Amino acid sequence: MAILSWSFRILLLVGSVTVFAVISRCIKKRKMQMRDGIFWIVMSFLLILVSAFPVLAVWAAEFIGIQSPSNCVFFLIIFFLGCHQFYLTIRISKLDMKNSKLTQHVAIQKTLEDEGEEQ
Repeated sequence: MAILSWSFRILLLVGSVTVFAVISRCIKKRKMQMRDGIFWIVMSFLLILVSAFPVLAVWAAEFIGIQSPSNCVFFLIIFFLGCHQFYLTIRISKLDMKNSKLTQHVAIQKTLEDEGEEQ
């Protein structure tokens, strides 16, 4: 089984280090919460490991049963991004429900205050 090409390894390394730096900067400047940034930091760290030690990608490809290590890397990236997207969808749905309840609560409070002022 072929090991990852040098160009792919360099692309993974540069991309991972860039993502790590950008996410760290966003967390430091409080543009992103730590719990949201942890996923991206872990992903970039894993990709740095794979680019530094391509044997990990070969082992994972053999374990999963994928023919090419680079296809395995892409598959795992897409899989984890899909899982993260599902998690974010759940969080957004919960926030949307909370927002609707809060809007209704504020409308009821405002109506009660308006009725109290009229009497």
